[in-house]
Amino acid sequence: MASDPTRWWQPALERSPEQALALERGAGQQQRFAEIDALAARLLAVGLAGQPVATVVPGRGRQTPDTAKVTALTREEEGFCASAFGVQEQQRLGAWYLPQKVSVKVGAVNLPYLLREHPAHALTLAADDTARLTAVEGWDTVLLWALLVPLFETLLQPIRLRAAGEIFPRTEQQWYWTAIEERYRLLGIDEGALEAFRFGGGWHQLDRAGQQQARLALLDTVASADLVQLVARHRIQRLQGLMAGFAKKAKTGTALARRVLTKELQPVVSAYFGGDWLAVLDYLQIPPHPDEEIITALPEPRLYVGMAAQTADMAAEAGIAEDEVHAMLAAFLGGGSSVSPVEERAAALREWWAGFDQAHAVQSRGMPSLWGLVDQDLMMLSRTEQGFTPQLYRQRLPADVRQQVGQLWETVTLQRHPGSIVSNPRPHQTMAEALGPAVEFWHGVGLTAWSVCEGPYSRTTLGRVDRYYSKPLAALRAAGCPVDAAFFRELQAAEQLLGPEEEIADSEDSTVDTPYGQVTFTSSMSRGTRRAGFERVRDLITRHRRAWAEQYLGVFVEHRWRSELEEVAHQYHRIVAAKGRPPTLPQFARFATTTANHWTGGDLGALYTAIGEPAPSQQERPTRLLAGDGYDFARRVYQELGGKPGDHDTGVNQPEETQRQWQLSRLATESLRYLQLQEALGQPPTAKQFGAHRLAWPWPGEENEGWSVLQRVLTTLTTGSTVSGHSPTIEVPAGPVRALTTHTLAKGANAFLRTEPTTVELTTTGAPVDVSAVLLSSDGKVRSDGDLVFYNHPSHDGVAIGGSTVTADLEQVPGDVTTIAVVASIDLEAQPAAIFDQRTTWRADITQPSGTQLSFTPVPFTSGETVVVAVELYRHNGGWKTRAVGQGYDTGLAGLATDYGISVEG
Repeated sequence: MASDPTRWWQPALERSPEQALALERGAGQQQRFAEIDALAARLLAVGLAGQPVATVVPGRGRQTPDTAKVTALTREEEGFCASAFGVQEQQRLGAWYLPQKVSVKVGAVNLPYLLREHPAHALTLAADDTARLTAVEGWDTVLLWALLVPLFETLLQPIRLRAAGEIFPRTEQQWYWTAIEERYRLLGIDEGALEAFRFGGGWHQLDRAGQQQARLALLDTVASADLVQLVARHRIQRLQGLMAGFAKKAKTGTALARRVLTKELQPVVSAYFGGDWLAVLDYLQIPPHPDEEIITALPEPRLYVGMAAQTADMAAEAGIAEDEVHAMLAAFLGGGSSVSPVEERAAALREWWAGFDQAHAVQSRGMPSLWGLVDQDLMMLSRTEQGFTPQLYRQRLPADVRQQVGQLWETVTLQRHPGSIVSNPRPHQTMAEALGPAVEFWHGVGLTAWSVCEGPYSRTTLGRVDRYYSKPLAALRAAGCPVDAAFFRELQAAEQLLGPEEEIADSEDSTVDTPYGQVTFTSSMSRGTRRAGFERVRDLITRHRRAWAEQYLGVFVEHRWRSELEEVAHQYHRIVAAKGRPPTLPQFARFATTTANHWTGGDLGALYTAIGEPAPSQQERPTRLLAGDGYDFARRVYQELGGKPGDHDTGVNQPEETQRQWQLSRLATESLRYLQLQEALGQPPTAKQFGAHRLAWPWPGEENEGWSVLQRVLTTLTTGSTVSGHSPTIEVPAGPVRALTTHTLAKGANAFLRTEPTTVELTTTGAPVDVSAVLLSSDGKVRSDGDLVFYNHPSHDGVAIGGSTVTADLEQVPGDVTTIAVVASIDLEAQPAAIFDQRTTWRADITQPSGTQLSFTPVPFTSGETVVVAVELYRHNGGWKTRAVGQGYDTGLAGLATDYGISVEG
């Protein structure tokens, strides 16, 4: 962009902050920032004086986000911030670029307070003080993201860089410290503050107390500066970046906002201009681009669903035959019917509900449990849980309902491969997801009643179902379809009328000959309890379920499809507002795939039509490799891989075989995803595309051997050939086997280890699990993010991951690593709804070459945990010990990362 003498800011690009501020003042532009500068300076002073500036309010459970709150504001400042940083206020000025989710680093603005109040642990506490990935809804989040966190991070960078240790080569360290010293000089901060911090300044010669004192001295030096001027200099430096970005894109005198505002510059506009691009242009004294369009509000979603019911009126109004209107609608919808695919599925859900309701209404003692009627559980092949009947819907739902579900939900789109519509191996599961909380609650309460009355155990009592199912109940209330509160009172009363608990036991008689004759011994094992009175509770639930369905089912189904489609339309228009153009098909798929799978059979084009927008391209429909229910195919794969389902005795007496069968079972279920990828890609996926490294391969050659076996089995099964001859079984190596005694650890117990290679193997059942290890220093935190060892970073400092096994060569572990935590986390990509509970369990086995063999099996978790610290290996008096931990997290990996100081970027 050529220099224009009338534009005051062009010379400011190459000037110091002080000179640039003088140019800004001369152009009469400085006053617009007076309130912002004063606010930032006061909050900076509050923090430097040792007061907290903000706080994180933790969300309840992994589904509820944290919220960030700026606490150091006066009432007047809160009013100003609500108008200047409010999300809706900025969006009304065109700031549709605001992130929808962000991880707010509250610890950055609270670090000065923590350094003064808790000098020994300040950096650890600051790392903990970070809000998880959360929706950007309040002005506090925007204020922190756009203004306060960048300011505090800039000023406190010397402290954070020293805390990170020497993680960069010397040349990079010198570069960083040179840049920090120059930044401090330009901000007007006394350079003496960096004396102990700078490269070669003797930081490592200071003891802990000396380092703490140096940090406090730095805070005092910054606090003694003219904070209003300091804040203004920091602001103009950020604005110089905005000026440079504008100049780079303004080839013909001006530039479009969407071309200038990179992710780095978006918070600058939100911080100092309230998200108003026209205010930026006014500041730069530049006219808007002729093609600039400031969108102040997103259009209301207009859904093209339900038009078939209006054909008679439309035909009469247009003066044409109704058949012609139906034909035009069919052409508009892109199918052979004037009924939209959304309407078809909504009607099918109502019909499915009738069959579901009847199955529960006629359930009685002596019949199998209805666990399996709704396909919402992990596909289990290696063993069958007591009371669970896979694909029970085949037996208990009408044939026409099953056929309709199979046809309407037989295809899906994969989010990462949106160009093709592929087979859906579990149409009944996708259908149940479309119904969401209604089926989750009413099916769940029916199963609870059965478990309480018929055993063998129940996760809750009838009197507590309102608390146990609080999430789906809250969702039903939010949809305007609440469950009558009287239902829960009646359930509680009905529970009091049930019979006493009766033990369910398996008995076995054995006869022994003695000198006195034959003696018969009877042994029994309890399998739980039952209580008489199921039919009374069943009828109570049926009465309330039918009353709810009569009043709300149609409304609820419409709410489900309408809310999902409207959210897709909102996201579509948001991208148009932010980027000035519609999303590409891959961009659309990121937020629309789930809705398409629920309501259009994965057809993104049909979803585009439903929200009234043109599709950018047509999806392919490749030849389907998977016909029918994926359960049947997965069972065949499991059998061909050498799988043999076990029972409870196998799990107890043959743990290694149980683990092997689970691994084969998971490979068989993952084979369904393999076929989907093959359809989408037009060829078999590579091991990398399939994500083979994330799975355990129970062959001596592990993945290298198992991958080719799996490919052969799948090729054979999909081409119809026989599979005999490949013998994909695991061979046991020959050689002497040491007889070992396994010592069982209780939770919290510890045991000595030798300083030698140590193996921790996790055996899991009920859900796919990823295993990782975290190397911790004496403060219980990682030294850097490299201390997390997982499938994408499989070895580090003597610790390695292979499938479900962690191997730690204790002699090779660095001295500053005091603890190695072994972590199990449910693979939520494979099974989003899975949690550790009575069906999803794990066991840790610890072995050493010298003969140590320990085992730890925790009691089942009950609070929705998805991540667990299984065991720890830790230093003790110059040697090593292990501890059975069993600590779960319902906040997921983000909660564990926060506890261990692993950074989570938004």
